[in-house]
Amino acid sequence: MRFPRVMLMLLGVSVGLLITIACTQEPLRYDKASSAPTAELTASEKVAGEIMAYLMEVVLGKAGNPQGRTEWATRGNDLPLDFDLVKNLMFGPVPQRAELMVLDTNILGVSEVMYHYDRRLNLFKGTGEHDSLYPCAELMAIRLFLVHKLTREETVSMAAIIRNRALFSLGSRAPRPEELADMQLSDTEFGFLKNVFQSEPALLRYMEHPFLVSTLKRIGVAEQDTFTLLADQRANYRQWSAPGSRPLTQRPVTIAILPSMNALFDPSDDRIVPSMEYRRLVDQIERAILSGLEDKGRQAFPAAAHFPQPSFFTPFRPMVIHPENAGRVVEEVCPQADFVVVLLGNNVYRAMSIDPENDIYPHERRIYLDVSDVRYQQIDNEIGIVVDAMFPKLTAAISNQPS
Repeated sequence: MRFPRVMLMLLGVSVGLLITIACTQEPLRYDKASSAPTAELTASEKVAGEIMAYLMEVVLGKAGNPQGRTEWATRGNDLPLDFDLVKNLMFGPVPQRAELMVLDTNILGVSEVMYHYDRRLNLFKGTGEHDSLYPCAELMAIRLFLVHKLTREETVSMAAIIRNRALFSLGSRAPRPEELADMQLSDTEFGFLKNVFQSEPALLRYMEHPFLVSTLKRIGVAEQDTFTLLADQRANYRQWSAPGSRPLTQRPVTIAILPSMNALFDPSDDRIVPSMEYRRLVDQIERAILSGLEDKGRQAFPAAAHFPQPSFFTPFRPMVIHPENAGRVVEEVCPQADFVVVLLGNNVYRAMSIDPENDIYPHERRIYLDVSDVRYQQIDNEIGIVVDAMFPKLTAAISNQPS
């Protein structure tokens, strides 16, 4: 991924400014939620929950950059489950935060996209003009709880926690021993989670998110039961799939452009709307591919009156696509695609482990693009890959031969 020198300078200044703000000596505080959240996640929160599921996998050392996985898997496991301690560490100077979390710049791109869809998940809770570099204290507390469970090789019953959700509300009675056993929680663990969920009630709703539940089951911290198996079935993108056949059957090639973990959609409670910039960038990618194919076609078939063009498909809804799940998502959303371009948010690729020997073309018919590279037209090589990959199919079509 390449960036103009001036952009790198501006990025450095911006990060430095944010770190300065985050390190202020006066502790930053925020009020608890003034009202109980609605029963169901909003459209924007659903997207945030999908990103949270992947980010949680990274900060538990189960995904992302292999070099940082050991640190993420162990950081904080020697700390007690004390929510006041978590808040003090997160709102204190930066060195204190390092006791609870790895100060990993690789996760900043994913984190910023998550904050875009739910600013309450940011340390400043959406109360400041700018977002912090760090997640909210409640989210880091959930991670600490999960690290403890993983270290002891224990599971938790997500179904029982949801079933006993009333026990986590303000003024609720103490749980009975059989209820604690049902949830697979100790007294200390329950009290810790109760403080967390009372501080940010929305997080209890996120505990029902199919993508998060499915992820926690897969990494071994959520008990496998009917609840988690149902989450596995619901954690998919089939709702936003392409038509069952090629969108334009007279065209021999279909290229899918899939948005993954980017902030190019405008969030609201009831729907997610693609921004004008998203539409412009997709159009820019399509035009670059068409131009490359036409140039290559004219060179190979100078006498051809018409060179066939591909059809394009893009869902107008962001997704979470990374090398570990890309094959499954592509099969759900656009199994008929001959090539897939995954459009990632700015620097999101840094939180992934993309193996060029296995995860991209020519080993898989897909590539990953950073939105900044698209904006600044630094994708010539990637466009060339798509053109070279699709040209044989178009050549077969113009020759009226099967590919």
